[in-house]
Amino acid sequence: MNIPQQLQEQLKYPILQSIDPNTGHPQDENVFNALTQATLITFLAGLYKATRTKDNASMISHQQNDGELLTQIFGAQKEAVDTIVAFTQQPTNVVEQTLHEVANGYLELMRAPAHNSTESIKGDSLYDLMTSQRNEILKYVPSGLTLGHLLNDETIEDNTNKMQGPISTLMHKIEGTFSKSD
Repeated sequence: MNIPQQLQEQLKYPILQSIDPNTGHPQDENVFNALTQATLITFLAGLYKATRTKDNASMISHQQNDGELLTQIFGAQKEAVDTIVAFTQQPTNVVEQTLHEVANGYLELMRAPAHNSTESIKGDSLYDLMTSQRNEILKYVPSGLTLGHLLNDETIEDNTNKMQGPISTLMHKIEGTFSKSD
């Protein structure tokens, strides 16, 4: 499961662009949509950070509407919106609308049967799922989005998270193993 891509497809957004770890720029700047990518990735990075305990993951998995979900993830949401506005130079109301659209798309995606079963993703499985999605999310974080400051986690903006290849993949798997333990 690749939540960033599935959510992008669910919302019919332009294809997410991987960020080159050496330049900090999208792989294909001609098709990069700053608003949709920044909003979707900010939401997912916030969701990842908010689900780092099984209790929080359980509370989040029971949210039924976008407003409650966004409040659970970001609190008042103003700082998240301001971060996206600063990066995209879009009006606040456009960013707020897009953030709620992403949250609704996520809720629809999570309500859908997971992995061809009849159960939707809940509690512990959300914790595990988001743990497995960390590197999928981080490879799409655009340079200059300042998610590390927003989420109080500077490792989010570390370009080594975006590196690919056999050694990087091995290191990401080791990192994933350690991040799963409570």
